[in-house]
Amino acid sequence: MTHKNPSLRAGSTVPALSTPSPGKKPVRPTKPAALAGKKPPKFLLEGNKWMIENQENGAVIKVEQTLLNQSINIFNCSNTTVVVEGKVNAVNLVRSTKTSVLVNSVVASISITASPSFTVQVTGTVPMIQVDTTDSGQIFLSKDSLTAEITTAKCSAINVSLPVEEEEEGVFSEHPVPEMLKTVVKDGKLVTTVVEHTG
Repeated sequence: MTHKNPSLRAGSTVPALSTPSPGKKPVRPTKPAALAGKKPPKFLLEGNKWMIENQENGAVIKVEQTLLNQSINIFNCSNTTVVVEGKVNAVNLVRSTKTSVLVNSVVASISITASPSFTVQVTGTVPMIQVDTTDSGQIFLSKDSLTAEITTAKCSAINVSLPVEEEEEGVFSEHPVPEMLKTVVKDGKLVTTVVEHTG
């Protein structure tokens, strides 16, 4: 093999690679922040947002003295109960397991995302409840919130409990949210209906 470098042309062999010194060890990479461990519990008002984060082990959080423009944000809680007194703008429940929320009234909506085994009870009014990417959940509506729209996406085992008419307060009848849908093409458009099971 010929080389353009005159010092390499003089020798017939290619020099060997230098071996690393035995005293140096490779540097271990640091863990990402998401794997660093548990974050401390958080319960505070930031501007007009109540932040409830990382609560667990049967914690009961009471949000009192709320205002109409405030929202309640519940994130990464486990086995926690949140009681919201008064009327708030919105309630968001995100990535929380076995978390219960008791709320009086909501102006905009209640949003539940990636929160398995949740329970939400509304004692006043709410116009809309959105459930997304969640398995197993229970929604209790009051007589004043029976006009609420409930939308679900990527959910299973969601039940809505409605108050029974002419019964004492606290008696509910449970109704499952349909999971199985049937779509057909009709006149060039997709028509989707709920699959009903019969006897």
